[in-house]
Amino acid sequence: MNSLLKFFNKNRALSIKLLFLFLVLIYMPMALYAHFVHIRTVDAVEKEKIDDIEQILIKTSQSVNFALDSIEKGVFEIVNHNGMQAGMENFTILTEFYKNKMSEFTERQVEILKSNVPYVDRVVFIDKNGTVILSDGNIMVNSDKFYQSDSFKKLLFSNSNFLWEYGFSEYISLQPNNEKRLMLIYRIKDLKGIEDVGYCFITINPNSFKALYDNTNIGNTGGVVILDGNDNGVLSKESFNIPEKTVDYILQEKSFYKMNNLDISGKEYYIGVAPLFPIDWFLVATVPREELTKTVEENLKSNFTPIIYIGISTALIIVIETFILSKVVTEKEMANYRLVLSEKMNEKLRVYKHDFTNHLQIIWGLMELKHYDKALDYLMKASNEGIVIKEKYEIGVPEIESTIFSTLLKAREKDIEIEMDCIKLESNLPIKIYDLTKILSNLLKNAMYALEKANGCEKKLKIKIYEELGFYVFEIINNVPIIPRELREKIFEKGFTTKGKEGSGLGLHIVRKMVEKNKGSIELKIDKEGNHFIVRFPA
Repeated sequence: MNSLLKFFNKNRALSIKLLFLFLVLIYMPMALYAHFVHIRTVDAVEKEKIDDIEQILIKTSQSVNFALDSIEKGVFEIVNHNGMQAGMENFTILTEFYKNKMSEFTERQVEILKSNVPYVDRVVFIDKNGTVILSDGNIMVNSDKFYQSDSFKKLLFSNSNFLWEYGFSEYISLQPNNEKRLMLIYRIKDLKGIEDVGYCFITINPNSFKALYDNTNIGNTGGVVILDGNDNGVLSKESFNIPEKTVDYILQEKSFYKMNNLDISGKEYYIGVAPLFPIDWFLVATVPREELTKTVEENLKSNFTPIIYIGISTALIIVIETFILSKVVTEKEMANYRLVLSEKMNEKLRVYKHDFTNHLQIIWGLMELKHYDKALDYLMKASNEGIVIKEKYEIGVPEIESTIFSTLLKAREKDIEIEMDCIKLESNLPIKIYDLTKILSNLLKNAMYALEKANGCEKKLKIKIYEELGFYVFEIINNVPIIPRELREKIFEKGFTTKGKEGSGLGLHIVRKMVEKNKGSIELKIDKEGNHFIVRFPA
């Protein structure tokens, strides 16, 4: 020890290098691990938020499509009413009394329409000669201009009986504000359904219609808008920086209802497109990529900062203690003190390293289990809580992974050995994911129940997913207890159960029905390995 101290005092430059190297070897793995956890956390949160936005896009497009469809159906019922068709066809030859009756009938139909469809604003009916049958609200139609307009030509040569229009129309006058409006024009046929005898013009209330999507906030600057076929905004002044031809690009890729990562003028955006079926328009959701993870990155930074300061402070304390004490104590005192200091220093480093690594491992475990909010909360609280580290497996279908993982946790609690042999599945399986999840959940639940009730033996549950001869095969095996021969033929029958009062006798019966509904097969096979419940679906 004395010779080491003498070497330290005489070779101060070399000792500084050695001490620096020692600190690097201690702190570098911690720093790399922290960086890795930061990246995984940000990526996981970004993926979760993208999934949320995709769900928002799907649900919002369903709402808008439903609203458009309800408008069309409501108008369809009016214009295809026999009384409406006959009245329109003969309106010019009706007496004044019957003309008034026709107007009253039309007005009642419009009131019913508005009560059923809140998006309808104003309505005008004209016959083929341009005579106004009903004008609801401050709206006027110039029939001469209408018959000369592009709208009339589109409707005339269209296979459809209706036409959606947006913008300023030279044949429509709205008071007091002649503003852009979304409008539906519907042809009224004669009773034979051959000749046009009139037209119905429906303007859409912009406020009630925009409420379906306009208040959908995605980040601070993102949102949802409707774009027409030329990428122009409909019923909204806000474009959310969506560049021209972006929708065309996504249409070429056929990537509907998915958020696409696009570089726009050097800045990354996530943009998703959903078609609006009655009209050739699109619902578009957009958000800058940085906004998805801005909050979590700030939280990570604020919570990692104290840990970094502690690490740096510890390193400085070690350096200061090492060099200052070497100057202020005598050689004999230094020798004795160095011995104690070295032990304390090693103990400190072990404690800091162990504690810091534990924190990172716990965060890693929470991330693997997809508990992102809890991971962030743990970073802020820095509490010492034990967790179950998820065994690494990847099946490719989150619903199935979740079902199997819950079984793994329960098996671990019951001291049941788990063995897994699973391939990664394609996302486009030939079976509904909900049905497959329910099938596996029932089979796993039955296997676990049997294993829990078995006494005095080694308990083992095997889960196998593989592809064989053009079939996807899902196999659940429990080694004990072996199902008796006399019960094997009855196992899938409705009402049959081996659980006594605890069972309903429906579980395996429902499983068989769901398998057959999805064009699959299920069989029970018994061998020395145990009970094999084998489900097959065509690949």
